[in-house]
Amino acid sequence: MTTRPTLQRIKFGEVAIGQRFYDPISAEYFVKQSDTLAAMVTGIGDGTVPDEFEPDDIVGIDQ
Repeated sequence: MTTRPTLQRIKFGEVAIGQRFYDPISAEYFVKQSDTLAAMVTGIGDGTVPDEFEPDDIVGIDQ
C-alpha cells in the first residue's frame, strides 16, 4: 500500500510557475505554465496540453 503525501491547500494563483500541484477535481497532478494555464503530468497527461485554471481555484501542493 502506498502512502499519499500530505497536501497543503493553496490557491492556484499562489502556485509558482513551474511548480507541480494536485488538482482535487481531476485527481491528477499538473505543472503550472502561466498565470492561467497548467499541463497535466499524470494519468493521461503528458505535460503538453494546457488546461485553464482560475487564480482562486483551490489546489494542493506536496508538503
